[in-house]
Amino acid sequence: MRKKSFFCLFLATLLGAACSTPSRVVWTEGTTDPGSGKAVHALTLVNPPAGGDWTLWFSQFRTPVQVLEGDGTIEHLGGTLYRLAPRKDREKGDMVLRYEARPLANQCRAPEGFYLQRKGKKPVPVEAEYVFLPAEPMAGFAWSRADLSVFDMVPRLKKVVVDPAGPAATVIPDDVPVSYVEGQRPGWYRITLNGEVKVEAADSDGAYYASVTLDNLRRASTSSATGSPATAVPSAVVEDWPDLPYRGIMLDISRNFTKKDNLLKLIDLLAHYKVNRLHLHMGDDEGWRVEIDGLPELTSYGAFRGIPVLKEDGTIEEPDALMPTYCMTPDRNDTETTGNGYYSHADFVDILRYADARHIRVIPEFDTPGHSRAAVKAMEYRARTTGDTTCLLSEPEDTSRYVSVQDYTDNAINVALPSTYAFIGKVFDGLIALYAEAGVPLEAIHVGGDEVPEGAWEGSPACRKLLEANGKTDIGWLKDYYINRVLDIAEARGVKLAGWQEVGQHLEPATFDRLRKNLSFTNLWAVSRGRDQLAYTYANEGVPVVLSNSSNAYFDFAYNPSKTERGHNWGGYVDERRSFSFLPYDIYRSVRWDDKGRPAKLEKAGEGKPVLSAEGKPFIIGVQGQLWAETLRNFDHVTYYLFPKALGLFERGWNASPAWAETTRPDDPAFVEDFNRFFTTVVEREYPYYDSLGISYHRH
Repeated sequence: MRKKSFFCLFLATLLGAACSTPSRVVWTEGTTDPGSGKAVHALTLVNPPAGGDWTLWFSQFRTPVQVLEGDGTIEHLGGTLYRLAPRKDREKGDMVLRYEARPLANQCRAPEGFYLQRKGKKPVPVEAEYVFLPAEPMAGFAWSRADLSVFDMVPRLKKVVVDPAGPAATVIPDDVPVSYVEGQRPGWYRITLNGEVKVEAADSDGAYYASVTLDNLRRASTSSATGSPATAVPSAVVEDWPDLPYRGIMLDISRNFTKKDNLLKLIDLLAHYKVNRLHLHMGDDEGWRVEIDGLPELTSYGAFRGIPVLKEDGTIEEPDALMPTYCMTPDRNDTETTGNGYYSHADFVDILRYADARHIRVIPEFDTPGHSRAAVKAMEYRARTTGDTTCLLSEPEDTSRYVSVQDYTDNAINVALPSTYAFIGKVFDGLIALYAEAGVPLEAIHVGGDEVPEGAWEGSPACRKLLEANGKTDIGWLKDYYINRVLDIAEARGVKLAGWQEVGQHLEPATFDRLRKNLSFTNLWAVSRGRDQLAYTYANEGVPVVLSNSSNAYFDFAYNPSKTERGHNWGGYVDERRSFSFLPYDIYRSVRWDDKGRPAKLEKAGEGKPVLSAEGKPFIIGVQGQLWAETLRNFDHVTYYLFPKALGLFERGWNASPAWAETTRPDDPAFVEDFNRFFTTVVEREYPYYDSLGISYHRH
């Protein structure tokens, strides 16, 4: 009898487990209160576990949360990591929390990546259902179709002289010999089509750009239906060159990672538009993505994310990986998520060689001394597991209190520690070795320098001691100290530096002068609230500037205000017309229509602001588009955000001074005609090209 009872109990347990309904989340968007400007959203956990000894982890873009109703709490732990915890005395049944937070800017910013974890158990994914307020896609800018010739492409050719009397060059061979011409500007080439094809070039770059143009001519003259020539390429002489020597894209692979095979696809796409720089943002708060010899923890720890360990006091530990952010990750073994991954030594060498063969230089960046949480935590892990503190970036006794722009309280490198410079030296040596093995030039190492949070270093004994030893009282001097120490490292190795615009701000004159002499370039990104003045101030002072304006070249911004469109909106919206409107030599007139489609007042744009001098003009060396990865979840998102939005920037990097540059009417006929031809080329030539490659892109 006892055996029978035991068997029945065992069977009932199995049946109960098999029939149990898994938990799921229903997230409901709330309307915005016009008085407070806030919304009340609802998070319903259907069929939650019994008891109160569990946590629901999730990721949510930064917003203060105040629970108004419900038997649980929502706590922000850092970055974008949040946790929902039940009240101990909650009643059984579905759990509904109504909470006040910012309105949802767009649907991609809703909470995501829900994982349920019972104490002592592994986290399990929880399916989420979303109930959004009604939202419709929005119409974009107006444009009219232009008649195209076979010579229309992106970027536009400088000079095309057609010879109506000459024979048509209907077939362009795969291999065309190149003869080199002295005395021409870098990147110059000339193609003569006269029954045969002749290519002349100033250098190897020019020869490569000529080959890209010939590929475009083949494509434009070939029927997609038959694969054979459908349009004759008339006799003509094409003469072309880039106006700006630096034409780039920055890809953030720290916050969400792009795998090697996809990065190579992106390099091919960039080469198709004669882009010649790929700036890889490889080290930030959320991940370190390239293997550095001698510092294996940077990638063995810093390239992975996992659910942290929740301690009894409510704090968390990250024992073997960084805490999740933006893209939730259940553990470090998940190879599909964009939260995990890095380029091995061999991978990165392959990437460098692949890019170099397509005349693209790769600029490596690890952001310092702010935006450095992945490196800080990886070096703490190294010290904890090996006892080696020689590369430690943090001070255990540091009581500094701060919150970074991305809501981290522990992402600043301590600039007073000797171990900090041992670390930076090892990273420099590792990167130099990778480029040497690949046999490609290392143009610069980008060290970031932006957004160090206010309050960092104020509670550091090492920083106080350093200030006292140098007779200083202003904590701002520590930036000078840091820049000079990094310059010591760079100069000793013969390497140039690069940085974001903040890298050169608020420095003593001697430090600024030393930095300027060792600076390959600086990226000017902030052009709001009066900060658009810095670009020309820098250039006029002889600082090489790569214009990276958020208003025209932040490609992580949504195409338009529709809530169904992915992307940020903190700096507005960027579409194909906005990027095309970019004027490197007149940044004050680079926004012709505002974010609501209203014409901008260009007549008085730039009044009272620095003018780019004749001496400063050569120091505007290029343009660069930025693709920050907070809202990226796969490679389809990478290509969707970039294409065709980035094509306007590629056009402007090649042809920096369009005929309409000095016009003050946003809809000046010269601008309208030029844009119509450009966008017709995008629709009729580039859309089919993307379709042939099977990539995701934004269709107007």
